[in-house]
Amino acid sequence: MYSVLRLPENESYFDESFRDYIDKYITLWRNAHIEAPLPHKLYTDSDQHDFEYETGRMINFIDKDFRKYPAKERQQSAWRERMIKSLRKFAITSFQFPEKHCDIIFSREYLASTIEFIHQGREFDQHMQPEELAQALRNVWVMNCLQLFMGRRPSLTPSIFAYSMLYPYTDNHLDNPDLSIETKELACRRLGLRLSGQPLDPCNPHEAAVFHLISMIEGDFPRALFPEVYSSLLAIHSGQVQSLKQQHQTDLLDEQQLLRISVTKGGSSVLVDGWLVDGTLCREQADFFFGYGVLLQLLDDLQDMARDRAAGHQTMFTRAETTGQLEGLTNRLWAFIHHVLNRTDCFSNPQALELRDLIRHNSTMLMLRAIAECAESFSDEYLRHMERFSPLRFAYLRYCGKDIKSRFEKIWPGLARRRKLKSVFDLLGVTGQISLSN
Repeated sequence: MYSVLRLPENESYFDESFRDYIDKYITLWRNAHIEAPLPHKLYTDSDQHDFEYETGRMINFIDKDFRKYPAKERQQSAWRERMIKSLRKFAITSFQFPEKHCDIIFSREYLASTIEFIHQGREFDQHMQPEELAQALRNVWVMNCLQLFMGRRPSLTPSIFAYSMLYPYTDNHLDNPDLSIETKELACRRLGLRLSGQPLDPCNPHEAAVFHLISMIEGDFPRALFPEVYSSLLAIHSGQVQSLKQQHQTDLLDEQQLLRISVTKGGSSVLVDGWLVDGTLCREQADFFFGYGVLLQLLDDLQDMARDRAAGHQTMFTRAETTGQLEGLTNRLWAFIHHVLNRTDCFSNPQALELRDLIRHNSTMLMLRAIAECAESFSDEYLRHMERFSPLRFAYLRYCGKDIKSRFEKIWPGLARRRKLKSVFDLLGVTGQISLSN
């Protein structure tokens, strides 16, 4: 149904390396064990009770402060600093993030990059929904992390902005159930031609925005000097095209096909992040970034399992859920994450080890939350085993998520009306300056 977009023949070295990465991480995934993870740091009932008590206190404190968002601009900066410190404490207390990890997550540079992206995103597309901006923002944070791996300070470059904005413009366009297969195929073909460097006039406002974002990347990285940047962009585009097969139950895919699609799409997504951060990568760095992308893709597939199932989308996790192999596959993901993150010796930056541990801890917490949210898909024995890795019981994790959402939905409409706020991003002071000390 869908044609494979081939990479340019004159980029044979990139092609060869790219195929090697795919084969390597497919093998690494298959070799990851499916036994339940062994204890490393377990939480007792008493530990979890204490953390849940403190979490409840923190949520109540943040709730009260959230309601007090001041009307006067000169008071808003102090409110933001106080709120960010509270969120930092929440991460440490409830999810056991070490202080050094929070120094990265809540750094002045990360916050400045976030605010600048929201500001530029709104200027670029005034009609983009906050959910779409948030989706693009997650990729900005990944690229800021890669900047740190490369020994750079987190910042928002034109290429980081443009590529991150392409996510909602391309992924969401392809996921739109209201668009016909023919419309999606045409959009994919034209995007592939534009990424290849062929001049095209946009045929609609959506395509005009996409082409403009590509032009921003071309301004940062001239094609003649940085061919790998565009080979990597074509690679992720090809991965997106292939992933369309996952949307149709009539085109049933076996485990091997689903794995190859996930590895290709996930790996290429962060590989292009790396090229757009630095313009030059050694093979070992490109290899690690590819593996990091695979890790994130498979983690997303676990988190989105219920949503994908409801939409009729096929992933390895929705398939495993129906075949009774979900627990083994989840264990394999746990082992795979640790294998991938043990390979950071290609970075000379001394902060690389701290970044690796931050990603490991965050990935673990996201996995545990995904298991908690889909508890009905796992056995009681498995849930009891995995719950010991979590500082919060699974039932409390589910309750906590619903409680926070309920509180926000009650507070936000009135607060937004009183303070004339368009979205929660306005609370960041997008047009102002924030000073934040760690």
